[in-house]
Amino acid sequence: MIELIAGIILFFGAHSISIFALPLRDQLALKNEYAWKGIYSLISLAGIVLMVRGYGEFRLTADILYVSPIWLRHLSALILLPFFIFMLAPYFPSVINRKLKHPQLVAIKLWAIAHLLVNGSVADIMLFGAF
Repeated sequence: MIELIAGIILFFGAHSISIFALPLRDQLALKNEYAWKGIYSLISLAGIVLMVRGYGEFRLTADILYVSPIWLRHLSALILLPFFIFMLAPYFPSVINRKLKHPQLVAIKLWAIAHLLVNGSVADIMLFGAF
């Protein structure tokens, strides 16, 4: 569980630096943009690795808080269909790009909601609820 929490903090901490420390991010990027992007990527990757390892270990022993009905699995699959469209939308000119400012963010939210509907263990709620 500690690895999962550490991974979530590391991943979202790196992604939140532009929210909380915009001047610091700009200073670091001005000095050496490639170094900044490299450090940012390594921290994010370390967070993902910790989340995957932590989730893999914690889900084996995590308590189950709820069990979803079978029909909810079908709804979850339907929610995941637009995920692929929104995830690829920034790479193709489309109306989606004009309507949504960040279609990939919407895709990640749909992914998390779909998984929360059908997975009810503490590990699932921690991982998918973070997104």
